[in-house]
Amino acid sequence: MLSQRNGPLIERINVFMEYSNLVEFRIWDRSSTVVYSFANPELIGKRFPDDHELQEAMGTGTPSTKIDKAEKLENQSLRGHGVLLEMYVPVLSNGRIVGAVELYRKVPPLGILSPQNLIYALAALMLPLLLHVFFYGQFKLASLRLVHSGVQLQQAYNSLITTSLDSIRSLVKALETRDTGTQEHSEHVVALAVLLGQKLALEPKDMARLVIGAYLHDVGKIGVPDAILLKPGPLTTQERTIMETHVTKGRDIVQGVEFLCLGQDVVQYHHERWDGTGYAQGLAGEAIPLTARIFALVDVFDALMSKRPYKEPFSFKESWDIIRQGSGSHFDPRVAEAFLALDKQEIKDLRSEVQRQGIHDLVRQVTGAIFDSPIKDSCKLTDL
Repeated sequence: MLSQRNGPLIERINVFMEYSNLVEFRIWDRSSTVVYSFANPELIGKRFPDDHELQEAMGTGTPSTKIDKAEKLENQSLRGHGVLLEMYVPVLSNGRIVGAVELYRKVPPLGILSPQNLIYALAALMLPLLLHVFFYGQFKLASLRLVHSGVQLQQAYNSLITTSLDSIRSLVKALETRDTGTQEHSEHVVALAVLLGQKLALEPKDMARLVIGAYLHDVGKIGVPDAILLKPGPLTTQERTIMETHVTKGRDIVQGVEFLCLGQDVVQYHHERWDGTGYAQGLAGEAIPLTARIFALVDVFDALMSKRPYKEPFSFKESWDIIRQGSGSHFDPRVAEAFLALDKQEIKDLRSEVQRQGIHDLVRQVTGAIFDSPIKDSCKLTDL
C-alpha cells in the first residue's frame, strides 16, 4: 500500500485529477491488488484476480483501451458517470512488469462521435498522452516509490515514456491503414517537421504543438468515406468538398481534449496557403499559425515523395523544385527558405532511418525534452 511517506505523491495525483477530467486513477501491484484508488479508497488492499483487462495488460506488457460502463465489481462507485474511456498501462522495472496504472475518463461530448471506431481512436490517442504528461511531468518532482514492492518511480518513467509515445504512434498507424498510400507518412512528416522546427528555432511550447499536431494532422480522415479516401482517380467537386471536411472533423476531435488540443492549429490549418487560396478558412500570411505553416510544407513534400492511389512518387529533385516554386504562394517564404537551406542528404537519411526503425531518434529526443516539465494549462503551455 502507499504509505505516509507517499503523501506528496498522493497530493500530486489529487491535483492532477482536478484539471484532467479523469474520474478514477488506480495503481495495481502484480498480484492484482489495489495499491491506490482516487475515487474509492475502500478498494485499497483488495484483490481482483478476475479483471481480465488488467491481467492482459500485465501479462502482455502492452496497454489496453476500451469503452466501459462501470460494470465491474470494483467500479460500482463509477456507475453514475455513464460511459467511460478505460485504459490500463503496465509499469515495468528492469524489464519486469511490477504492476499497472488504470485510468477512467468521461467520454467527451463530440458532435461527430457517433461511429464506435472514433471513440476507440480518441481513447487510444488521449489517454496515453495524459498518462505520459502526468507521470513524466508531474511525478518527476517526487522521488517516491510507486508500489510496495519497492519500484522506484524513476525506473518507471522510461517505460511510461516509451509506452505513451508508442501508443500514440500505434494508433496513428492503425488509422493510416485505411489510406493505403500513407504508411510511414506520419513518422516521415513528424521527423521532418522537427528538423525544420529546429532550423527555425521554435520555442519548446511551439515544438510541442508541432509534434502533436504532426502526428494527429489527418485524424479527421476517419470521418471520410473509403470510396473517397481511396479513390484512385481525381475527385469530383462534391467529393473534394467532403475530403476537405477532414480538417474540421480533426479539429472537433482534438479541441478541448487535454494535451491533444496542443495539435489543434496544425490539424485545423495545415491546408491553408500563404496566398489565402487554401482551405478551410482561406487564411493568408501570418494569420496562419507558424506551426501550421511549417507543417503545410513538410506535408506537401512528403506527399510528393510518396506513392498514392492516384499517383506515383515524384523524385527528390522534382519535389524539391515544387517546394521552391511554391515559396510565396503556397508556402511561407521564410519557412521555405529554411527548408531549402537544409542539407539534402540529411533529409534523405531521415527518411531512410524512419523506414529502418519506424521512428527517428530526433523525434524521441525532442518528445522527451518538451514534456520534461509540469504543464498546468495544456493548450497554452504557459509553464514551458
